Amino acid sequence: MAFEIFQYPEADEDILNAIDYYKEISNSVLSSFEKELSKAYGKLERNPFFQIRYDDVRVLPFRKFPYVVLFHVDEVKKFVYVVSVFCTHQNPEKHP
Repeated sequence: MAFEIFQYPEADEDILNAIDYYKEISNSVLSSFEKELSKAYGKLERNPFFQIRYDDVRVLPFRKFPYVVLFHVDEVKKFVYVVSVFCTHQNPEKHP
């Protein structure tokens, strides 16, 4: 059974900021970013058991962009809670 993804508002804001940034660069870069995000979410739906970094926060890095998806997994309810889509080029103290 696939996991359902719930995205916190902070993650929505992170994604919108990334989209705005890549939109200024070019539409093809934006398209690549959106595909990479879609692939990451697809992986989380199928099997969200990636590396645990902090307490119960797991991390899934993007392959082509400097971003990671930070998330929690509820195995019983089959939910993945996306906390942030964090740009790794930012100040690490901003890391959620």
